[in-house]
Amino acid sequence: MTVDLVLKDGIFIENGRETIRSVAIEAGKIEGIYKHGEEPQRRDVIDCRGLYILPGLIDIHVHLRDLKQTDKEDFESGTMAAAAGGVTTVVDMPNSDPPVLDKKTLDEKIARAHESRHVNVGFYAGIPHIIEDFDVQMLRDILGLKVYPHTPLEKETKYDKNRIRDCMKLARASEIPLLFHPESTAMRKIPRDMEEFFLSHSCESEVNSLQSFIDAKVEYEARLHVCHVSCAASARLVHKNRAEDTLTAEVTPHHLFLSGGDFTHEDGLAKMLPPLRSPHDNLMLLEALTQNCAIDCVATDHAPHKKWEKTAPFLKASSGIPGLETVLPIMLTEVFEKRMSWIDYLRVCCSAPARILGLESKGILTKGYDADIVLARIQERTISGKEFYSKAKITPFEGRRVLARTVSTIVGGNVVFRDGEFVLGPGIAGMVPVHKS
Repeated sequence: MTVDLVLKDGIFIENGRETIRSVAIEAGKIEGIYKHGEEPQRRDVIDCRGLYILPGLIDIHVHLRDLKQTDKEDFESGTMAAAAGGVTTVVDMPNSDPPVLDKKTLDEKIARAHESRHVNVGFYAGIPHIIEDFDVQMLRDILGLKVYPHTPLEKETKYDKNRIRDCMKLARASEIPLLFHPESTAMRKIPRDMEEFFLSHSCESEVNSLQSFIDAKVEYEARLHVCHVSCAASARLVHKNRAEDTLTAEVTPHHLFLSGGDFTHEDGLAKMLPPLRSPHDNLMLLEALTQNCAIDCVATDHAPHKKWEKTAPFLKASSGIPGLETVLPIMLTEVFEKRMSWIDYLRVCCSAPARILGLESKGILTKGYDADIVLARIQERTISGKEFYSKAKITPFEGRRVLARTVSTIVGGNVVFRDGEFVLGPGIAGMVPVHKS
């Protein structure tokens, strides 16, 4: 037979080891993995000598803004950032303006993403103040439910025990995970000083919130996903209650590799929620990710803001940083410098996020799976925000030395990004919305 495309003679990871293989693609799927000289006839070929052929990253925690916040990011710029960063699937959070609490808003987001995306885009929905008002018609187009105990999507909502239980019940009845921002301190006013800010977003607050949701999960046997774990104590609590099918967790690259003491906090360069913690937390989170597997995956929490929102004095600055274009070089650098194995990298960046959301045809390079692929090379360079495709250019990783670069990004068998340029226009490659398999 003749296939659409062959990625020829690239560095392929097989059983955790580097080998030379070719990947054949047909009709958006991986047709097979071949040794040199055994490839099928093809309509097109990419010479991958010296390049790593890897699954595209799956980022299950991004804020692509759009709607009334296109000045910060829109689906075109956000998915361009994803493709340039080797991320082939993103899942958008519901705390947009307006928030995704009804089918009309969800449908508008889907329509906008459909016409302007460069990668696969999935969605979450929030839960309205009156839970009975949740529109079950949204379930066919979402991959999970997301709640924010510290800053509810509707201000009158209070996340007491009854509310948490009701959210867990809805998630179980809907057969999708409940994702939550682990923080128990409700934000009612702007902190008066730095000490008050960090106290209000403490590890104690994160752990208390986590315990409340775990208690409800156990009671209702629902699926719970913990977003951006930032503290060693939280990782220990997740490990203590580990349940692979019903309790999962993520960590961001910035909580793995940056600590609060690295920055002066004069402005919002490194302001995020949860805040950066200590070097001890960094080490314990990395151990939880790669050794005891208390944390399942890496997610960026890509949260773009305008320049003035990040350069303002710390207390007035917005929380959040862009992450879609830094995750691959940062994580692959850990592999190339032998601090992380290939098996761990492929799990935490690709297969585990797919498993958490039930994306059964993504995250692995094998026959029959979606041809969502990144070609990367070893290349020493430094991270520079001015090179980002995201509208957000300010990053606390500015100037960081990394050893990897995205060369090409392939989504559903379509070459979207190649050698620093987009070779396919928006609205062509990728599925919107991504559905559970």
